[in-house]
Amino acid sequence: MRGSDETRRLTRRRIEGQARSSQDWRDDAVLAPLLNQICKEHQASLLAVLVYGSWLRGKRDTMLDFYVLVEDYQTLDSAWQRWLCALLPPNVYHIHCRSNESDPESDDLRAKYAVLTLDRFKHAMKHDFHSYFWARFAQPCEIIYAKNDQVQATLVESFSRAALSFTRRVLPAIQDRFDSRELWTQGLAMTYRCELRTESGNRADSLYDFAPDYYAELTTALAQDLKQFEVAHTNDVFRNNCSIRSRKLSGLGWGLRRIQGKLLSVLRLFKAAFTFNEPLAYILWKIERHSGQYIEPTPRQLRHPLIFAWPLLWQLYRRGAFR
Repeated sequence: MRGSDETRRLTRRRIEGQARSSQDWRDDAVLAPLLNQICKEHQASLLAVLVYGSWLRGKRDTMLDFYVLVEDYQTLDSAWQRWLCALLPPNVYHIHCRSNESDPESDDLRAKYAVLTLDRFKHAMKHDFHSYFWARFAQPCEIIYAKNDQVQATLVESFSRAALSFTRRVLPAIQDRFDSRELWTQGLAMTYRCELRTESGNRADSLYDFAPDYYAELTTALAQDLKQFEVAHTNDVFRNNCSIRSRKLSGLGWGLRRIQGKLLSVLRLFKAAFTFNEPLAYILWKIERHSGQYIEPTPRQLRHPLIFAWPLLWQLYRRGAFR
C-alpha cells in the first residue's frame, strides 16, 4: 500500500545516501575547533550536530551554519534562555575561536548555531504547520556528529519526514503536470515568502541546481510514497492528483503561513538580541551579502539593537533589502 512504512523505505534510502554522517571533521582545520567548542558547551546533553546552508554548497565567504540537537536545554546559560528556546525554538548563538588556540596569529574562525532538542526537531518535521523547519531539512544537509546509531537513524527518519511534509503541502499549490525542478523551485520559493528573507528571487533555482540528481531521485521516490501524485509518461514528469478541495484549502494555508512566518521572523530577531553576540552587525552583514544594501549603524544601535535598530531595519526594508 502506498504511503506505508514499507514503501517509505525508498525515500529514507535516498535521504540516507545524501545525509550520511561525516566522521572526518576531527581532521578539518575549520570544523574541528568549532565543533570542539560546541561539544564543550553542551557536554553530555549533545546528541547531534548538523551542517547545512551555503557552506555545505561550497561557499567559503560565509559563516558556517550548524544545528545543534540536544537532549534538553539544561546546558543553556540561564533559565530565561531555556524558556525562550522551549517557547520559540531554536535559540541561535555565535561562536568564534582560533584555528590553533596556542597560536594567537592563527585564523579566527566564526560560526552560528541553532539549538533545539532532538524530540522537538523530530516533531517539527512531521507536525509543524509553518515551513521553518521542514523546508530547511527537506534539502540536503550533513550529519557531522551523531552520538550513536539510534540518533543517526532518528535523524534520517526526520529528514524523510521533512521531505514528505514539504511535498504534501506544496503539491496542491502547483500545476497538474510538473517535473522535479518545478516541484522544488516553486515549493522553496513559497516557503521563502513565509519568512523575512534577504536572498534574491532566483534563490530556489540555485538551491535545486546544487543537487539536481538528488532532487530528481527523491521526487521519484516520493511519488511511490504519496498518493497525491504519480509518475506520468517519463521518469521526471509527474501527474498531480490533488483534489479541487485540497487546492482551495492550500491557498488559505499558504496565506496563513506567510502571516505567521513574518510574525515569527520578527520575534526570532527580537529573541536573537538576547542570545547572539553582536546581532545587529551580523544581520547587516547578511543583508548586504544577499542584497547589496547596507546602512552604517551608529554605536548606540550596535550597543542596544533591541531599542534603537528598528528605524535602520525599516529603511532597509523600504529599499527592498529583505521581504
